[in-house]
Amino acid sequence: MRNFSHKEYIHIIDWVKNNYNIMKFSDVTPSTDSFCVIRHDVEYSIYRAYQLAKVEQNEGVKSTYLFQIKNNCYNALSTKNIPTIQKIHKMGHSIGLHVHCGLLDNYSSMEDMIKKDIKILSDSTGIDIKVFSFHRPTIDMLLANLKIENLINAYDDLYFHAYKNRVKNLRVKYVADSNHMWKYGYPTTVRHDKLQLNFHPFSWTELGYENTQNFKKLISERNEEMVDSINRETKTFPEELL
Repeated sequence: MRNFSHKEYIHIIDWVKNNYNIMKFSDVTPSTDSFCVIRHDVEYSIYRAYQLAKVEQNEGVKSTYLFQIKNNCYNALSTKNIPTIQKIHKMGHSIGLHVHCGLLDNYSSMEDMIKKDIKILSDSTGIDIKVFSFHRPTIDMLLANLKIENLINAYDDLYFHAYKNRVKNLRVKYVADSNHMWKYGYPTTVRHDKLQLNFHPFSWTELGYENTQNFKKLISERNEEMVDSINRETKTFPEELL
């Protein structure tokens, strides 16, 4: 069944519901003995994030969707995407910042940058944002275990176990579908009291596709959105390009 379809996603979520207490990051404490936190790093498609959020809503699951504001594939602050993010939030999901460090020259200014980016996203959407995750973090960034007052780092050692050399006893098991692959194991094979699941919405569609076909479909969707957006903004868009 591992085809990244919505049906497979429901299969995974049903297994998680039967084996874990699904919690929001903010509800986990040092004394929490068992939990599963679910997050979504939104890399390429807010549309696909919205579709996955609806699947979770139908399954009675609430998770965390983290958006970039320095992304060249989508504009989280557009007049189309702000309402979509607000709809995801109204479903009961948490909204957070997916931190892109591409313009950061000095890690000493990391905290200040995150605070500013969260304020931009929060002010634009009207959502009180408390959670952030890093986009493609280095091991040193993870080991630093950055703590910012009144904010939640999804890679904090309360929800994640960073290490350079493999360890036998993880505080928290991390499973992700990074790069359309299960490099850290498949969710339903996990045997650990504490679990963080990181799903990337661009990988998940109603039918499910292998990697190449998934990217082809993703590009097609983005092209259609671009054509529609340009057509709405000008009266001179060539009809033959519609």
